[in-house]
Amino acid sequence: VIHLSDTRPLHPARGGCHSVSAVGSGVCREARDGAYVMYKEEAKVRHAGTGKRIDKQEEPEMRIKVKATQVTCIEGTTTGQCKTGKCISIGADNVCTDCGKAGEVPINGKCVAYNNDLVTAAGCTKSSGDLDDQSTTCGKCTGTNYFLHKGGCYAQATPPGQTICQTPGSTAGVCETCSADNGYFKNPDAAATTDSCISCGDATGVTIGSTNTKTYKGVDGCAKCTAPNSILGDTGTAVATCTECNAELYLKTDSTATPTTSCVQKDGCSGGFFPTTDSTANNKKVCVSCSESSKGGIAKCSACELLPSTTRASTVLISCSACSSDNLSPLKNECMTTCPAGTYADSNKVCTPCHTSCSSCSDAGESSCTACYPGSVLSYGSDTTKGTCIKECTGAFMAHCKAGGCTLDVGGSKYCSRCAAGYAPIDGVCTAMSTGARDASGCKANDGKCTACTGANYALLSGGCYNTQALPGSAVCAAANNGQCQTCANGQQPASGVCPACPAGCSKCSGSSGSQICSECLAGYYKSGTSCVKCSENSTNGSNTITGVKDCVSCTAPTSNSGTVTCYVTQTPTVDPTDPSVNKGGLSSGAIAGISIAVIAVVGGLVGFLCWWFVCRGKA
Repeated sequence: VIHLSDTRPLHPARGGCHSVSAVGSGVCREARDGAYVMYKEEAKVRHAGTGKRIDKQEEPEMRIKVKATQVTCIEGTTTGQCKTGKCISIGADNVCTDCGKAGEVPINGKCVAYNNDLVTAAGCTKSSGDLDDQSTTCGKCTGTNYFLHKGGCYAQATPPGQTICQTPGSTAGVCETCSADNGYFKNPDAAATTDSCISCGDATGVTIGSTNTKTYKGVDGCAKCTAPNSILGDTGTAVATCTECNAELYLKTDSTATPTTSCVQKDGCSGGFFPTTDSTANNKKVCVSCSESSKGGIAKCSACELLPSTTRASTVLISCSACSSDNLSPLKNECMTTCPAGTYADSNKVCTPCHTSCSSCSDAGESSCTACYPGSVLSYGSDTTKGTCIKECTGAFMAHCKAGGCTLDVGGSKYCSRCAAGYAPIDGVCTAMSTGARDASGCKANDGKCTACTGANYALLSGGCYNTQALPGSAVCAAANNGQCQTCANGQQPASGVCPACPAGCSKCSGSSGSQICSECLAGYYKSGTSCVKCSENSTNGSNTITGVKDCVSCTAPTSNSGTVTCYVTQTPTVDPTDPSVNKGGLSSGAIAGISIAVIAVVGGLVGFLCWWFVCRGKA
């Protein structure tokens, strides 16, 4: 029962303890320097008017739990004060590591006289010898359950020592287990004369010895870590491995043979890293390697930038700007062994667009094509390794070709298979065959066709001789002997020197005719199930639907086989200037005729109206 009308003080006077005769006097065990030092019970108070007696059954209790006051540190040179710059934080406490007044040493973070009983209990001495009236630090702690830390002796059982040390050691003055949860690691060479525990964020650390020295230290800004291995030999430095940084910092682990950790600001996640939070580790802030695909990076990416959150895919968080090996995709979202159709690898290993007519090239020049899209053929220049892509069955590829003779399909493009008299198809071009003379193909010509090809590396294909070491022949046959194809480029087995064709859009296939399965596609196509489909068209394979991209000529199917293709190159259809039915402005002859008739009708009508007007007006 409590009478709130009692005149005895329920609360301490400023800087003092409860009156021993007042309720709650057991709460304050000791008052030192005007502050509570230790408390051991709760005071329970109930709301009531003055002089009113309160029974248990009346109003609810209001509990006030009084907690121990935090240790504070004040710089100065008088009793209990600390040298300038020698106050540090241990958890919520500010403690002194080197006292400001000679003859005082830090015990549990507070400066007390060197001959005080607390000093004796802690076993505080110099590292070799007794303290004296000039001592300001402890060099050794031998008291039971005490340990040395930063020039002071700390009891493991109470704060702030309890914050540092989890388990006292069996060796006097040594902490057995440091508090990892509070950010401390065990000194591998701990002793009564050196710190047992080192803060994970202590970048200065603890140095052992004066000549041949060993140094163990933490990482600046680190909140939690694992201890380094013991230093072998008499000298060296070992740094803890940080596992978590202070709240505002990001953990960065260098990708080296011996990884090192650091805590950096967000913009410090550079040089092959990007900032993010690790959802698998309580959303810790971390710098992730650009190449770490399991955490939003891209395999083999060596330099990157974080994507704006609005453009992030579900698994990729970055845009890659360089690859450690392979080539950088045109979309900057992949490091690829081979650049996609319509691009080439430049000197920086970046997939760069070819000229729009080329499906592959050596550079961006129009005459630097090394392969063409289906429907176009490669016209070599003076350099027999590259040339210009022109429309199939046009130019030199149509010259001297018999009407209706441009029918041979090689890699999705048509070539002449029968020429006019005196000519025969060599690499798809009708070539003059002089009597008794043969070119390198060794073509035996008859009636506008080759009946045999005796030249090295040439194969007979549909009445023409084709070099298997260059396009278009290499798109059909990879190796020939005596004019017969021995190895088909499309994966089929030759039959009597003839390579069975794959289905439309396939560059390679397996199986027999009628049941062939595509394994690779021509430029401008993607694989859907067992067939190849144009990048601009949709496809359905069972329950999976793949959506093409308008005007796309280079793509890959989605990895899930459902969704939209990844398009690398698009081309807006253009007017073919070689088509005689199309004028320079892009209008067909039919359209021009229609417009002409409309113009004539309008003009005729206008003339008729004017004649009528003037004739009628004249009569009037």
